[in-house]
Amino acid sequence: MKWLDNMSYRSDRYALVNSLLINYMPAITKNHTYLLAAFYPYATQLIGEFGVQAEVFYHLPKSLSWAGPYGTDITVNYSRTQAIDKQSITAGADTALGYKAKFLSVGDEIYYEDFNIAIDRKINKKLRAIFTYMYQNYNKDQVEGREGFGHVYSNIFVLETQYRITTKKSIRTEIQALITERDQGSWGLLLAEYSIAPHWFVAAFDQYNYGNPIESKRLHYFTGQVGYSRGSNRITVGYGRQRAGILCVGGVCRNVPSANGFTLSVTSSF
Repeated sequence: MKWLDNMSYRSDRYALVNSLLINYMPAITKNHTYLLAAFYPYATQLIGEFGVQAEVFYHLPKSLSWAGPYGTDITVNYSRTQAIDKQSITAGADTALGYKAKFLSVGDEIYYEDFNIAIDRKINKKLRAIFTYMYQNYNKDQVEGREGFGHVYSNIFVLETQYRITTKKSIRTEIQALITERDQGSWGLLLAEYSIAPHWFVAAFDQYNYGNPIESKRLHYFTGQVGYSRGSNRITVGYGRQRAGILCVGGVCRNVPSANGFTLSVTSSF
């Protein structure tokens, strides 16, 4: 749980959004790695927020016949963030002109809500499957500083499979669906990745905005990638179409324009 108020510390007091921040305030929400689940990532509201998160892990032992020969892992996570209760210093005035907030007070407006459950099961020595369901309530106006969009309510389904061909070769697939009637509408995604341990992988995926309310924008965003890793270094070369919007990599999110072309990514950890 966390409660914060007026935590915007910057090297220039007139800077806005993510510019010139001195302090780092991580969001108290799950950091999703699946592409569609990360379409609407939450960012801490420095002007004030109250948030809670809880996560439960449970292992169903193989002694249960329906848990499979290796057992089944279940993870349930819930997080919610909303406004704090701000009282204007001057009656009837905008709280932006001055307010007071009682410690640990909670307001009515919801900024973000996320419920997700993941079922991870090893089916046999070569095949593993993970099914994930997520419900998200994303306050687009508040989180992105916009007007007129309101809340985006979405249901997200993901089925990931991992098949080991040999001790060094494997195939991983993902089938994802984001279902919503708000913003850009519903999306679907198919992904396939072939890995040769310990260094190489080849991947291809297609994001399809099949539910966009504007028919001309129901586009496919296909991308192909080749990657090489050694130790803590990783190089990835790709080509494809990139959708406009918020893109998250390793928990760091930024707003990107639509693009079509080659990409080169070099990552090194030390």
